[in-house]
Amino acid sequence: MTPILCSDLPQYPCVIGISELLRALARRASEWNKLGDLALDQKNIIAVIQDEIRLAPHEALHLPIPQDPRLERVLRTMLAEPDCQRSLDEWASYGAMSSRTLRRLILAETGLSFAQWRQQAQLKHSLELLARGTSVAEVSEVLGYTSPSSFIAMFRKALGDPPARYFSKRRLP
Repeated sequence: MTPILCSDLPQYPCVIGISELLRALARRASEWNKLGDLALDQKNIIAVIQDEIRLAPHEALHLPIPQDPRLERVLRTMLAEPDCQRSLDEWASYGAMSSRTLRRLILAETGLSFAQWRQQAQLKHSLELLARGTSVAEVSEVLGYTSPSSFIAMFRKALGDPPARYFSKRRLP
């Protein structure tokens, strides 16, 4: 797909509700020969996929990555190690800066506090895992929570519903 064809699609990473039609079309498209031009029927399927994506409910995942190399190193490591329970001071030391500098930089470059960014990273990771069918117990363990109920409480507070209800509301008929 060219950028022009995608101009009316979300311009940021997001989670979308997947209809059975979109699921079937994606399966069909995954079987195509990846080389060469598309046949007319394939172009029509791509057009329907675009329509389905455009019409699907979607939610943004706000997880900005900063320009400062020290802060980028810290945040990328946090993404790679979602269960890491380092404190703000430990992360600041890892990034070769003071905790005050870390707090100031993350807010200036991402618009989020350290705690907000960490929670957004955990939510992003949990949504990806849950969408793949990983159990809540496994997700809570991967993220370093002491129990599934503490993970569910964080998820509900951040997104308004526990994981099962959150996904059932977003699954299209």
